[in-house]
Amino acid sequence: MKYSGLIFLILCSWAWPAMAVTPAEDIATTILLRGYDCGGKQVRAIDQKEDARGNKIIRATCPNGVRYQINISADGRVRVKPLR
Repeated sequence: MKYSGLIFLILCSWAWPAMAVTPAEDIATTILLRGYDCGGKQVRAIDQKEDARGNKIIRATCPNGVRYQINISADGRVRVKPLR
């Protein structure tokens, strides 16, 4: 029983690469966590820009056709708004 914790850690380290999240999944999850409907687990199209101050602007299209803009400030604040 002494080695069960070590065995668990080894098994988890092998499974970790299989659970990698793609940027499309990450953006869709961000949209969902902000209370908006994305219609799927990942977005279809991503357009990302960064300004001189380090702020990121991401525009994404969800599988249901709705487009969103995600603003990430240089200090890490995230805002999501639907585009019309």
